[in-house]
Amino acid sequence: MNKTHRASKFILIGIILTIFNFIIFSILARIVNNNDLLWVDSGISYVAATFLAYFLHSKITWKERTPSKTSIVKFFIWNFLTALAISPFFTWLFGFFTPIYQFTHQISTFLHLPFDYDFVESTGIFCLVTVITMTLNFFFYDKLVFGNTKNSKDHDEEIPD
Repeated sequence: MNKTHRASKFILIGIILTIFNFIIFSILARIVNNNDLLWVDSGISYVAATFLAYFLHSKITWKERTPSKTSIVKFFIWNFLTALAISPFFTWLFGFFTPIYQFTHQISTFLHLPFDYDFVESTGIFCLVTVITMTLNFFFYDKLVFGNTKNSKDHDEEIPD
């Protein structure tokens, strides 16, 4: 399978995972914590989505590859690091993009959309963090988690679409 086909599967599964992640994040951010602990909400929702991610990626995105004995360990270590450090760091960093969220909220208000500022801010942060983490995840999973092993049935160079 070529990289483009694999990336397409990854993106499709990523959309499913993102919706799942967003639902968990939104419930925590808007109902449980009232936008007071976005970095915690981000970490918790990311961990929940990680369990689903390993199953879907191993069975669909990289199904042609035989995982090594350490694949699942690498996957969870990487996602643990992402949930505890990378995602919260970028959530914190994107929290400083206030002018962008204010501008977006003004457009939303002008268009009479039912989104308050907190929703615009938390959704903006979530989307930006998602783009960063999904990009990092694809490359990490492809090379280090589900990378070709001696037992692998997948050889990117040899098997065409």
